[in-house]
Amino acid sequence: MDIIFGVLVIPTMIFLFPVTRWMQWHPDYVLFYVIWLYGVWILCRKAIGPLFTQNMQGIALAAGSLFLVVVVTFLMTLTPVDFPSAQDGLGTLKLHQRAMWILLLAVISAGVPVGALRTRNRELNSRKEEEEEEQNAADAINTRRAEALSDQDRGDIRLKTGYSTVHVPVTAIKYIEGRNNYACFHLDHRKDVVSQITLKSVMEMLPEGKFARIHRSYIVPLWRIEKRSATSVKLMGVEESIPVGRAYKDSFNNG
Repeated sequence: MDIIFGVLVIPTMIFLFPVTRWMQWHPDYVLFYVIWLYGVWILCRKAIGPLFTQNMQGIALAAGSLFLVVVVTFLMTLTPVDFPSAQDGLGTLKLHQRAMWILLLAVISAGVPVGALRTRNRELNSRKEEEEEEQNAADAINTRRAEALSDQDRGDIRLKTGYSTVHVPVTAIKYIEGRNNYACFHLDHRKDVVSQITLKSVMEMLPEGKFARIHRSYIVPLWRIEKRSATSVKLMGVEESIPVGRAYKDSFNNG
């Protein structure tokens, strides 16, 4: 898009005006303005347009940037340039000044929407890729879980939280974290559940052979283990690594 606009569109727009008449007298002035147009295009594409897709602060910053572009262009039109044809003026606005404003407005009108649309498109594509990655990860977890757990293992465990009892599906457990005399159950797609119970008691409630205590403070589902080392494990669907305690290293690695 940048190449098409820069090589075809801007030169075509410039030569729609009788620029050859005043380029003969002030080519440096015309060349400088053409360079300015390319700078405005890049600014609109890379910065001002994307800012319009953000919050109100970004929109205000974009509007301020456009205002500065207009101010700079206005100062450029005030530069004393002695063109021989006084009849080119419309009132006090000469032909080259009118051309400058028309070209600037054309570049801004094209650059800002293109920059905003491209930014929005990248955001949508990025979001789509993230959703696909999340779905693929969920499918992989479901496949692992279906292979590892029999129908008999897919029950709930009952936990007391305060004055109520909560049923936690075994299949939803990411990992279990011990906090003194409490256990925090980190779950898929729902809030964590904290219950006053020891990890030793939790292990007795879980399906045998499907979970492992790898640390004095952690119990993990074996089917979620994606990578393991001597000091930590990486679980599917969990960003942080879970440490492996020294006292549990031998039993876990041999299990």
